[in-house]
Amino acid sequence: MPTAVTKPPLHAPRIERLLMVPLFALPILWLAGYFFPPINHDVGAILAVSGRWIDGQKLYVDVIDENLPLTFIVHAVPVLTAKVLPGDVPFWFTAWMVAGIFASFFACRRLVRLVPSADHALTEGLLPPVLLFLFTVLPNEHFGQREHIMFVASAPYLFASMARAEGVSSSRGTAIAIGLVAGVAFALKPYFLAIPASVELYLLIRRGWRATLGDEIPWSILAVAVIHLVLMYTVFSAYGRFVMPLAVEAYSPIGDAGWWQILTGNVMAPTLIALLIFGAFAVFLTRTLAARALVAFGIGAAVSAIAQAKGWPYHLLPALSVAILLAALTISQTVDRYLPISRSGHRLPVSVISATLMVLLYFQAALYTPPFFKQRQYEDSVGGILRHIVEQNAPHRTILTLSPGIYPFWPMLNYVHGRMTMRFLTMWVLQGVYATCEDFPALYNPPDTMSDSEKFVYDAVSQDFAAGKPDLLIVDTIPGMPRCQGKVFDYLEYFRQNNTFADAFAHYEHLMDFDRYRIYRRRKR
Repeated sequence: MPTAVTKPPLHAPRIERLLMVPLFALPILWLAGYFFPPINHDVGAILAVSGRWIDGQKLYVDVIDENLPLTFIVHAVPVLTAKVLPGDVPFWFTAWMVAGIFASFFACRRLVRLVPSADHALTEGLLPPVLLFLFTVLPNEHFGQREHIMFVASAPYLFASMARAEGVSSSRGTAIAIGLVAGVAFALKPYFLAIPASVELYLLIRRGWRATLGDEIPWSILAVAVIHLVLMYTVFSAYGRFVMPLAVEAYSPIGDAGWWQILTGNVMAPTLIALLIFGAFAVFLTRTLAARALVAFGIGAAVSAIAQAKGWPYHLLPALSVAILLAALTISQTVDRYLPISRSGHRLPVSVISATLMVLLYFQAALYTPPFFKQRQYEDSVGGILRHIVEQNAPHRTILTLSPGIYPFWPMLNYVHGRMTMRFLTMWVLQGVYATCEDFPALYNPPDTMSDSEKFVYDAVSQDFAAGKPDLLIVDTIPGMPRCQGKVFDYLEYFRQNNTFADAFAHYEHLMDFDRYRIYRRRKR
């Protein structure tokens, strides 16, 4: 007697659509929240430097920051857009980020179909919403950080590498485009180059020299890296000759921690454990070469985060994203392999499994970091209150800050269309100089014993203060340096040793103390 074929319920397609729509609609709504202030403080500072460069100041001379030239070139795009279209720079930065997210997402949706081992119902159904979650929800307060930009821009490279591991290559034009975009992303920080190095090393071992030499993607990435390196010593020669050595000397010690402290950090340790476990599951359970390429990407991302030696959470965004992708790939590939699901007859189970896992991800993300907490609390935050102080007391919206921190001055200055009147954004050079306290040092080095770097900052800040005549001088009482001889480093006391600074400061009066800051206002004539 023939076995009866069980037909799916008539209402299954409707339920399937109801389950899948929120998985794509929710990230879109989530992206809308990023248009509300504040943008990330590091993003605001980089946009400010790009803006000053576009307005005619010489990069690494009139405005000095330790970031690479390509960082400011990329961030010049929203600055230029705001000059020709309605809307301020933070709005256009977010708009460009959203556009990049959707462009990368749709490219990845097409590329995942090239991966032979991903040609299954659940894998194709689960990976896209997970990827959209990683692009939109996971970054939260770190939205727009360079690690976030890098992961979004390099995701097509990731999926193309998964396909390449299984012997499938994109067309020549597509491969070059993927490589160039990924090359720009990886060149934003030198540490990011650990990712293509790890992936291409795996592919070299897997495919051999002939396939690697004929592959356009790694050559395109290398071309961008070489061009960027040349720019550092030609067009932006001040970076290669002056700022990069200064950063190595003074910026590297800031926030530096021992390897054990880095590896056992609150975010680093769980991420590395997750990468290890999910990587092992992906390799030994799914047994796909694509999973191994994903593991190689994750290893490079982890090396990048560790090499930065800061342990800051946003450094781990790419590695954490890969860990989540590995988990999704392991689940989907295992189900597809051992419990084959056809596309035509079992779309509802695919939707149910995908929706269940995605709800779990959203729920965990909301527990880890309350959604849009900074946006909801902005008006009452230190940055929001400081914004009102500047608007009421700085008619020209000009300030000079003696502080180790970017926040809360950025993104506040972005929103009030204000300007920093010195070439440095923070006192990062002095932080590096005074990062350690010797046995019996003077609290401040005498000018005639200062290193070239310290003397440059000592004079440059004083000259900028006198020439810029900012409306407000804001002094941070927490210098970001260790106490020496039981005393706290006082930025104002330090710079008042300089006659140029002291003469300019004579025109200022104490306005108020707010939070950790002493605020001085230029006297009216």
